[in-house]
Amino acid sequence: MKTKLVFFLKYYLFWIGLSVVAKIIFLLYQWKDSQTLTAGDVWHIIFGGLHLDLSLGGYIMMVSGIFLALSSFLGQKTVRILFSILTILCLTFFSVVTIGNLELFKNWGFHVDTTPLMYLKTPKEMFASTPIWLVISLFLFTAAFGFSAWYVFKHWILSGLRYKGRQYWCIPLFLLIGGAMLIPVRGGFNVAPMNSSFVFFHPQNMYANQAAINPVWNFVYELTHMDDGKKKYDFMSQKEAERIIKQTKQQEEGAARLLKTERPNIVFLLLESFTASAIEVLGGLPDVTPNLNALAKEGILFSNIYATGNRSDRGMVAAISALPSNPSMALIDYPNRLMKYPRFPKDLESEGYTTQYYYAGDINFGNFRSYVTMSFQNMIYEDHFSGEAIENRFKWGVHDQYMFERLYEDIEKAPQPFMYMAFNMSSHEPFTVPGKVKFPGNDQESMFANAIHYSDSCIGNFILKCKESKIWDNTLFILMADHGTRTINHLDPNQPAAYHIPLLLTGGVLNVQDSVVRKIGSQTDMIATVLNQLGMDHSGYKYSRDLLAPSTMPFAFYSYPNAAALISEQGISIMNLQSNQFIQGDTLEENKTLLKAYLQSITSELGRN
Repeated sequence: MKTKLVFFLKYYLFWIGLSVVAKIIFLLYQWKDSQTLTAGDVWHIIFGGLHLDLSLGGYIMMVSGIFLALSSFLGQKTVRILFSILTILCLTFFSVVTIGNLELFKNWGFHVDTTPLMYLKTPKEMFASTPIWLVISLFLFTAAFGFSAWYVFKHWILSGLRYKGRQYWCIPLFLLIGGAMLIPVRGGFNVAPMNSSFVFFHPQNMYANQAAINPVWNFVYELTHMDDGKKKYDFMSQKEAERIIKQTKQQEEGAARLLKTERPNIVFLLLESFTASAIEVLGGLPDVTPNLNALAKEGILFSNIYATGNRSDRGMVAAISALPSNPSMALIDYPNRLMKYPRFPKDLESEGYTTQYYYAGDINFGNFRSYVTMSFQNMIYEDHFSGEAIENRFKWGVHDQYMFERLYEDIEKAPQPFMYMAFNMSSHEPFTVPGKVKFPGNDQESMFANAIHYSDSCIGNFILKCKESKIWDNTLFILMADHGTRTINHLDPNQPAAYHIPLLLTGGVLNVQDSVVRKIGSQTDMIATVLNQLGMDHSGYKYSRDLLAPSTMPFAFYSYPNAAALISEQGISIMNLQSNQFIQGDTLEENKTLLKAYLQSITSELGRN
């Protein structure tokens, strides 16, 4: 009896200790972020984070309680085998999630959730951002971590499980102890069950709060809450939420007409990861985007635009349908529902435009094919390239220079008016681009700056050809990023700087140049702004506002897994969606009300038939 109780305690401490070791490894791997921590912060991360460690271990111990209760009927060898199987399964899962999370967090800024599961259908693209040496290193690290933990379990934990005879009174005892594990699993006797906000402690440093989260617990939580994407937030009546959102679109009159003609050709460039941090005219690094900087002088630069999400699938839907990012799911995965919303290219098609989409990679990635098919008359993707373009392609597909060459060749002979949209890829991880190295170094920031610089040079060459051939004269060029990134300056993924992106209108069809609009806006606002210039109705895009109208309300909504935020002239408000508590900007009542209305409306959209 005593040996079983000691084993139970040691086995629980084994899983708690493993979680603590995983935290230490995490802090070391994220050393750049960890340098911002004080000794007190590290103490809170390790010991304050025990809430989630105890919860995760509690799940395993509930099963362990059942096994030890069954030991009254089973021999010592059989019970040891059961615990060995349980430990192998749990250790495999724990090791894969823990070590895989190290690199995912480094790039995303939040712990692994169910997002990687979306890419299992396209494994080539899933690993395209990661060098093979890193994949192998992480695999070996995972194996080493798992085998080391197994060694500790086998020699110091399992070896102590010795007993003889049938002790039937152990049955109620271990069932009771196993059942009592529900207390640490749910976080005590509180009304609110365990969630990640239990370990949040720092009012400013969000990395410190993230570091306290147990990534395995978090992933299990995400798996068991996958249906939360269909969840509706009920902060107010739906009628009130719609009234608040509608109010943001009122009083949009008075925008000056900036086009020489109402039906210009349109070239829309969706720029992969073009964060404001890399663009000098937006306060970013110097000399990374000289061509975009020059283009800003030839058109209208919107200097305070924020992406609605942090992934390309979110940026695509924002750019084409003006729908904000749902924090729990990608709307692009629901083509039947997206069909019910207006789409920018289809509106132009109804006005006589020829539409075409360019993506020089796998068009099946991220459900792009279905969305592009329903939005454009034609598409050009990786299979349409050959020769040198294919010979020199990289993991994601064909490099930008070849895509822009094809785009130029096609618009030269395109029936007018046309709307051609191109989504570049060379500025995507792993940042391996051809040509001379502008920024030496193998660190992520230098490699990213080189990739952006290369893509910018391709854009510059494309624009130059358009000017020389007179295509420039009657064309509106729209340049906007799909999302920002935290790569430069290792930005906090919660804060607006990680979502700050360029939006630029340029081209010979504009009757103004070198203008800057400093109003706060979202990438979803591009559609209403452009459609109004074309004299077209944009009332169907309820989340899109004309940024050129003097009285348009300045704000931007963005979201990422388990959180949503709103930035306005008053400041920034961020809500943790596991606890529904504001972790920043709690005193900004107007922000909070608008954020809640947006969040409620966005999430309820998926529940409509």
